[in-house]
Amino acid sequence: MYVYGLVPADAQLPSGLKGLGPSGKVSTVVHGDLAALVGDVPTDRPLGTRDDLIAHETVVDTVAAETAVLPMRFPAVVEEDGVVEELLAPHHDHFVAALRDLEGCTQYTLKGRYEEEPVLGEVLEQRPEIRELQQEIHGLPEEATYHQRLRLGELVVQALEERRDLDADELLGALDQHAVDAVARTPGQPDQVVDAAFLVERAQAQAFEDAVEEQGKRLHGRVRLRLLGPLAPYDFVPGTEDQWDS
Repeated sequence: MYVYGLVPADAQLPSGLKGLGPSGKVSTVVHGDLAALVGDVPTDRPLGTRDDLIAHETVVDTVAAETAVLPMRFPAVVEEDGVVEELLAPHHDHFVAALRDLEGCTQYTLKGRYEEEPVLGEVLEQRPEIRELQQEIHGLPEEATYHQRLRLGELVVQALEERRDLDADELLGALDQHAVDAVARTPGQPDQVVDAAFLVERAQAQAFEDAVEEQGKRLHGRVRLRLLGPLAPYDFVPGTEDQWDS
């Protein structure tokens, strides 16, 4: 059986829910106060395509819009008897407690990047040493100014990172008040301002979305924001590394 995730035993699945197996059917296997979201497995090909991933995420995100869900690591295939014996029974109390902590909540993920030209303009205006070095090497051959260009790049990255830290703190601070919890990931690129997940009460979802919209207006022309959600609480599942191996 393909396992999408775990839900409370009394969870009602949304109508029209379609999985990735041949039948597309998604149902539950119940044990105590816990249930596994399950479906059939494709038999004519290996799992792992982009369409499989989209189908997996669609199932857990659709369920998460209405009830607490612990999403399974993709892909997760278990023998039918093993759903209860290996997954639900041994970890029953742990998973029930985790679901209880997530009850009434959903996840939003916010990503943001700088608009290159406006922010570089700010950097040049506020960092005279960068502006002077840029003017010094302007029009000169690259091979003759290699070390100066290297230094220029280092100074620009440093300035962007300092600016990013300030902008990210202000942005996250404005949104934290609308969330139960938040997880901010370390940006991978100098122009990446924010990559954060927020656990939000469903009753506060509109207020959170409105707050993000307000921040988008404030940062317009400097930062491009992208909000994803509501999603299953991928970043707020406790014990992910130890509990979800399949």
